[in-house]
Amino acid sequence: MRFTALLLASVWALGASLAVPCPKSLRIYFAGNLLYTAATQPFLYWFGETSLAYAAAYYIGASIHFGAALNVARSELARRWHLALGVIVAAAVVVRAFYGMPRPMRSYHLFSLAEGGALALAGTALAFSAAWNRRKSIMLALSFLWLALASFRLGFGLNATHETWLRLNEVLPTVFVCGALGWIGMKILEARPQNE
Repeated sequence: MRFTALLLASVWALGASLAVPCPKSLRIYFAGNLLYTAATQPFLYWFGETSLAYAAAYYIGASIHFGAALNVARSELARRWHLALGVIVAAAVVVRAFYGMPRPMRSYHLFSLAEGGALALAGTALAFSAAWNRRKSIMLALSFLWLALASFRLGFGLNATHETWLRLNEVLPTVFVCGALGWIGMKILEARPQNE
């Protein structure tokens, strides 16, 4: 069910971005998000979350996802100080999370720091740049989505052994991603030229 919802939301957002004039960085992000979903969820279903196959698929897919998010933030950056603020926020939350994580740290702890930091940087920089963008609502929705995902990735690294957190981590990020991509797809289609 989760995989189907994520896959449909990802296909919807990518399809909407291909149907109307849209920045290339957004299309790359939506394609990266679709690839991330399609590459990781089957491994999770077939092999389980503790398998090496799922870990490899997740690390590769998530790297593509947050790399594409950073690309959107870079291409839509309105002021340099937005990037500086994003770096400061990302560094602060990553350092705070690093000192709160259990020792010895595992590879998924380190990766959640990298993923959470990249998404916090992209989300913060894009949130401030959205005011100068003609697609304000789309960029703001993406930035809030990335900030929410960053908090969940860092929170997962901090609380990976808590049962409640594991259950929340299975549901809330999926709800956020599906809701945000569904809404963004509608906003993209609303912006299409009226003479079609």
